[in-house]
Amino acid sequence: MKLTAALNIACALLMLSGCVSSTPPHYYTLVDGDRAPPAVVAAPFAIRMHPVTLPEQLNQPELVMRKGDGELFISDNALWASPLPEEMRSVLTGQLERSLNTVEVSGLTPPQDKPVVGISVAVQQFDAWPGNRASIAVTWRLSFDAGSAEEQLLTCRTQHQKTSQGGYSGLVATQQALIRDVATDIANSIKTRQCG
Repeated sequence: MKLTAALNIACALLMLSGCVSSTPPHYYTLVDGDRAPPAVVAAPFAIRMHPVTLPEQLNQPELVMRKGDGELFISDNALWASPLPEEMRSVLTGQLERSLNTVEVSGLTPPQDKPVVGISVAVQQFDAWPGNRASIAVTWRLSFDAGSAEEQLLTCRTQHQKTSQGGYSGLVATQQALIRDVATDIANSIKTRQCG
């Protein structure tokens, strides 16, 4: 009986030491610290950014990475600070507000004197190979003069890839740059009303 109690205590101590020595999680965000204010001159339109959609295998709290062509790796200790679709929507919204000198009006009463450009973004690919590269493929749909009888729709697609250095921090920095590239492509399609 004493031997069983001693073994139980030893097992409990081993499990506790395993919990104590485990690596604490690290939280990452796609939102970078560069939050320059928009220019003083405002655009003659507002934007409405709809929720970003992405494949379910990427919509995880953890960073999803590739080991090979058919193998995914999900880190237990590298987590997104908020759900990945919200991370992407936040970055795209901020970048578009700054580059277009406009305001995003989701959840607000749209301005009476300005048309609203609706933006729907679907991410098809957001692949990452740690210490190697990251890539993104995105389709977006723009609805110009949303809500009016003359509503015009435009659907565009873009794809980007960049090399990545270092561990998770370097990988996330590369992914931040990819999202900025997508925001630039979307902004250009809004300005020209055509795909780049």
